[in-house]
Amino acid sequence: MGANTKFGAKEVMDVILYDMSNDKPVIFFDTLKTSSIEVTAEKVYARGGKGNAKLITWELNKEGKLTIEDALLSPKSLELISGVATVTGAQTVYMRQATEYDTTGAGPVDKGESYPLKANDSGVIELAYTPKEAASQILVYEVNDDCGTPIVMTDAQLTGKTLTVSAASNKNVIVYYTFTSAEVTESYVIDAAHFSGTYKLVGNTVIRNRETGKDEAFQVVIPNLKWSSNLNLVFSAEGDPTPTSFECEIMKAANSSTMIQMTRWV
Repeated sequence: MGANTKFGAKEVMDVILYDMSNDKPVIFFDTLKTSSIEVTAEKVYARGGKGNAKLITWELNKEGKLTIEDALLSPKSLELISGVATVTGAQTVYMRQATEYDTTGAGPVDKGESYPLKANDSGVIELAYTPKEAASQILVYEVNDDCGTPIVMTDAQLTGKTLTVSAASNKNVIVYYTFTSAEVTESYVIDAAHFSGTYKLVGNTVIRNRETGKDEAFQVVIPNLKWSSNLNLVFSAEGDPTPTSFECEIMKAANSSTMIQMTRWV
C-alpha cells in the first residue's frame, strides 16, 4: 500500500467499549447511524512590529471528540449513560384505565376505544390489574369530567380486580390507581449522584480504495474515552424515530500521548 494511495470513508462504524480495568468488552453497538471524530487545537501567536502582525504560532490544548448516533437503545446503553445498573424486580406502576381489558390470557390486553370502561347496574367496574390502594383511595371519574371531581367512594368495595362503586352505576368511567408489576420488570434509573464512566473504544468499519474499488478493513482505537452522561429522548407523533446521540470526550492514553490510533489493512 503506497503512501499516495487514496481512499474514501463513508460506512458507519461498529463500536465496542472495553472496561479499562480488565480489558473485557462492556457493550457492542451495531445499530449506529453516524460515528464521527473531531480533533481540535487552539493557537496562540507572538505578535509585533508595525501592524502587530503574527510572527510565530504555537498550537496547544489539543482536544478530541467522538459523536455517535444510535438508532436503538438498550438497557446496557442506558446503564452507560446513567452509571446505574438496570434494576430487575417488581415496581409500582401508575395506571389510568379508560377501556375494558381482556384478562383471560397470560396478561391483560387493552380492548381499545371501542370498549369504554363502564360500571354495570350495580356499580361494578372490572379493572385490568389489582390495585395497591384501598377502595376509598382509588380515583374514579366520569368520562366527561376526567381529572375533575371524582365520584364519591364512601361505600366503595374492592375484591381483587373488581371495584364496586354504587355512585358510578351505569356510567362510563376513568379509573386512576397503582398496581405492582411482575418480578421481571426492568427499571432504568437516572439519579443525581452517578455519571457515565471511561472506556477504551474500538470501532470497526471499511474504507474504499480508490485504485482498486474494493473495501478494506479499517479500525479506530481510542484508548481513553469519557462516555457522555447527556441523554436526549424524543417522543414524537410524526416523522422518523430520533436516534440517541452520544457526545464523548477523547482523552490522552494513561501511558502514552496517543489519543486516537487508526489502522488500515487488507
